[in-house]
Amino acid sequence: MLGDSTFRSLHRHEEYYIQGGDLHFMVEHVQFRVHRYFFDRESLYFRNKLATPASPGAARSGTSDSTAIVLEDVRSIDFARFLWVFYNPKYSLYKTDVDSWTSILDLAFRWQFPEVRKLCVRELERLEMSDVERIHVYQKYEVDRNLLISRYAALCEREEPLSVAEGMRLGMETALTIARAREIARSKPLDGGLRSPTKANVPVATLQDIIRDIFTISPIPDDEITTPTSATATNGNTIPPPPPLANGNVAKKPANGVNGTNGTVTPPLSGSNTPPANANANANNSASTAPAADVFGGVFMSA
Repeated sequence: MLGDSTFRSLHRHEEYYIQGGDLHFMVEHVQFRVHRYFFDRESLYFRNKLATPASPGAARSGTSDSTAIVLEDVRSIDFARFLWVFYNPKYSLYKTDVDSWTSILDLAFRWQFPEVRKLCVRELERLEMSDVERIHVYQKYEVDRNLLISRYAALCEREEPLSVAEGMRLGMETALTIARAREIARSKPLDGGLRSPTKANVPVATLQDIIRDIFTISPIPDDEITTPTSATATNGNTIPPPPPLANGNVAKKPANGVNGTNGTVTPPLSGSNTPPANANANANNSASTAPAADVFGGVFMSA
């Protein structure tokens, strides 16, 4: 049973305890109150969890502070970063650092938010990461390995072999596979029949073919290479409307409909390098805090 000191330590998150929210979470003694809509729609994990009926005579889980869903093995700062994806108030590009996107990706992977996962990968692709670190992150979260072919190739092309620390970060299987690819690339004869033990001797395209073969990476099928439209979600269904706001109004799409010109949108944050943790100090007393962006399928919605 929780002691009095535990209850005294509970506090509401300054930004993500939203008066209009209908889903309650507890993370590290921090109370969150958000909109069930996003969790029910975007996550198979939470859809199943929220569909579980309550015991006879008991309140449904997550409907109040006293029945809040307790998220184990999650830091409150990481959960706030994750919520930022849904409640970002700006219509510009999302802008935060690699660590933040990686923590969001971790939760999206664990909780089966496929569209958030795609967003994280898209944004990480824009940011600078070492080849070893990108391989580590992408493999851990089962990102399409086609995105790693050039990274594997870079490690094969460079003169110095993997260090012990790099090998430990990549894992034994990946490190040994890269070592094998380096060996193959250096075994190809140069003009005149000479071989170089320190430099890959094959064209980039050939090296990438070696990588595909040795890592058994299949090309993306043509029928899976699609461009999302602004009107439909990735499963082909019409994107559902946003939930009602706390004041009874419905969130609206901006006048220009979609940001960008190619039918795809990367959602936004401006003026900060990290997701806001305490942007709205008075959010607890505000009924106007509402889902600011529907990032999936390229549609933005705003109060």
